[in-house]
Amino acid sequence: MESGKYIIGLTGNIATGKSIVRRMLQELGASTIDADGLVHALQRPGTRVYREIVELFGSFILNPDATINRRRLGGIAFSLPEAMQALEKITHPAVRKQILYAIKKAPTPIVVVEAIKLLEGELSSYCDEIWVVTAPEDVQVLRLMTRRKMSSEEALQRVRAQTPQAEKAAQADVVIDNGGDLVRTWNEVVRHYNKIPLVAEMRRKKEAQPAEKDTRQIVIRRAKRDDLSPMATLLRQASARTLDFSEAQMMERFFSKGYFLAEQNGQLLGIIGWRAENLVAGIDDFFVRDADRWETIGNQLLDAVEKAAKELSCEAGLLFIHRQAASGAKKLLKARGYQPQTRAKLTKIWREAAEDWQEENTGLLLKQYRKQPINVPL
Repeated sequence: MESGKYIIGLTGNIATGKSIVRRMLQELGASTIDADGLVHALQRPGTRVYREIVELFGSFILNPDATINRRRLGGIAFSLPEAMQALEKITHPAVRKQILYAIKKAPTPIVVVEAIKLLEGELSSYCDEIWVVTAPEDVQVLRLMTRRKMSSEEALQRVRAQTPQAEKAAQADVVIDNGGDLVRTWNEVVRHYNKIPLVAEMRRKKEAQPAEKDTRQIVIRRAKRDDLSPMATLLRQASARTLDFSEAQMMERFFSKGYFLAEQNGQLLGIIGWRAENLVAGIDDFFVRDADRWETIGNQLLDAVEKAAKELSCEAGLLFIHRQAASGAKKLLKARGYQPQTRAKLTKIWREAAEDWQEENTGLLLKQYRKQPINVPL
């Protein structure tokens, strides 16, 4: 154990679904750290890592706004093994330092560290268990083509440039097959997580704590796995059935982002989804059941998301409002400072996030949380 914590090292090749498994473990009670997300943050302009990368690879890898074009940098690194080694020599020590600090500060005794290069560096030596997530090659390629808009040739090159999955699986304590039904993946994650001795102790402590009584009429809380059915119902009804998900689809949505719910007397009254990457928050699935309660419930849901986003030092919020949203929603968002925006006018990093996150039947709104960008991750 590192710093008195039980550490699960979570890895797997590109597009195997590591992040989904990490969020499943988070739902079960573990603290989680996204090492690849830390890499992106450390590559922002103004950091030592940024300066060394630009010095090594040249201004060719930069966007017009001086940020690193990760796709261009990745194309070089995945094509030339010596370039990948040089890049990792710059990034790995800085990331390891950040990870060890995050482990020390983690609020739970079980910590999950997701890192695509976990087994190739020193990070694995800090782990009590190694979990490897796998998926068939054709599934990996399809995911890259669908989610990252790669050509089939580019996707296949990325997949085959990495260490064979079988080699990683051979070093694992736990192998999670994430190539099919997500419900099956969830059941496998639960089964292996429950084998960790600390889990039973954590549950006993939680059950021994007296339940807190909330006297507020409306309760805002984070969504749990057991909320999937009422969440799906509210999304379906509020979106005029344009958001109509099966159990597996809703589970994938749930584990791809965080959700806050508004509840009163056991009834689900509102929902909002959000995620954060590269110091920008993405907000969607924002609905209130009753049109006349947007001002109260909508404000409380936005308060919860903005507080969480600012705790992660997010500089801005990209809010994707559904076309079926009531006029009360639009009025509320305008009052909260969310202004209509087009992707073309966003900075490179924000534009890439919008391209990844925005779905059909939604409009884009922007609110800056900070006037000055953060150059060095907190």
